[in-house]
Amino acid sequence: MYRYQVNIENEPLEIYRFPYEPVDSNMFYIPSSDTGIVFDPNENDELLNVFEQYGTKRIVIVLTHEHYDHTNGTIWLQSKIESKLFCQQECAKTIAVEKGNEPKLVAIVLAARDAEDGGHRYDDFKSSMKHYTLQADDTYEEEYELIVGDIKLTCYSMPGHTPGSSIYIWGDKCVFTGDSLIQNTPTILRFRESNKFLYETKTRLFLKSLDKNMLVFPGHGEPFKIQDAKYL
Repeated sequence: MYRYQVNIENEPLEIYRFPYEPVDSNMFYIPSSDTGIVFDPNENDELLNVFEQYGTKRIVIVLTHEHYDHTNGTIWLQSKIESKLFCQQECAKTIAVEKGNEPKLVAIVLAARDAEDGGHRYDDFKSSMKHYTLQADDTYEEEYELIVGDIKLTCYSMPGHTPGSSIYIWGDKCVFTGDSLIQNTPTILRFRESNKFLYETKTRLFLKSLDKNMLVFPGHGEPFKIQDAKYL
């Protein structure tokens, strides 16, 4: 678990990061009084300790996109705390069917790493992977303002990596990009559901328009500033 402090409208606030070990994907939590927002949940008991620390009673689960490594902890989290699930409409359609939540992309990454160093990541993952469907409580189409406690997120549909990819901006300081922007890795656009044209003509242009000092909380790896993105 990692903790970051940011200033939103001159108020110091905290963001927690919980990596999902197999592929280093990120779950984030922003607390706000007795509620808060969890991005891209994975199963991590440390999050429950943070809930207890802040007196969190209910949350909104927000998905950046519809890949297994960013959704696999949703049902677990829903069983632990009162919650609503929020995402873009195309994301909601995909996660509503079991096939849309297949972990094949994670498996491919782990198998490739095993081939390089003789590891057993794929076998370990295969023994614990889950099959599930998810039902979103609320969705949006193109742009939306999501308010949870004192948190106000501006939500943008930004397809490319997946049809249901989103980018979420908090104040003028922070942006949650999922896999649409990672610091030292180009956005993957080779999946069957990816769309390079939409990424280049919409999502990349949007990201390039943001303040270069804005802090990025990505789908994988540590936070960084927009200006330090290698592949933007």
